[in-house]
Amino acid sequence: MTEYLKVPHLILSGCKQDHSRLEARTQDAVKECVRYIICREGSKIPIKRIEIIKHLQNTYQTSTNHINTVILEADKLLKKIYGIKLVQVESKSGIQYIAVLEEPCEKSLLSLATDASQRKILSAMLTHIFMSGAPVKEDDMWSFLSEADLIQENDYAGRKILTHIFTKQMYLKYTKVGEGDLSKYTFEWGQRAIEEVPRMFLLKKFAE
Repeated sequence: MTEYLKVPHLILSGCKQDHSRLEARTQDAVKECVRYIICREGSKIPIKRIEIIKHLQNTYQTSTNHINTVILEADKLLKKIYGIKLVQVESKSGIQYIAVLEEPCEKSLLSLATDASQRKILSAMLTHIFMSGAPVKEDDMWSFLSEADLIQENDYAGRKILTHIFTKQMYLKYTKVGEGDLSKYTFEWGQRAIEEVPRMFLLKKFAE
């Protein structure tokens, strides 16, 4: 009889050990997810969910069933330690995340991917859109930047680089409006700017 009583105890003990190992492995995966996001954040380029999944599966063999838990816990840890939150954004290539400051802060523009002159231009573009109260036509934006001596009137290569960088980082949305010969492009605030750029900071800069 005593031997039969030992069997459930051994099973229960084994289950507890398995649970502890799974919990420890999940915590390791969460820390690795945080490390991965912090490393990627420097470029300000959105992180594809599939990239996070592949990384976790390659480093910790994290199962698909546990991915959501790991990302949610990583988000909590990012907020607690770094004051950063994950914001999910939709794109044609699937779900992506941007890591933004929980509270709007002027430091959000201090990206490793943009030099001082580019940050100055970005601040000016965001301010112009904000003061206009609506999306700004592309031609009007370039005229504004030219008059402000921030970009040369015929610097088409510079325009292309700026448009590529700021839209890819999601500070700006560059949208085609209309079709054919009547089509035009407009600039408006992107998701990252909406989430973390303080309006009062831009107004202060504009006043200066």
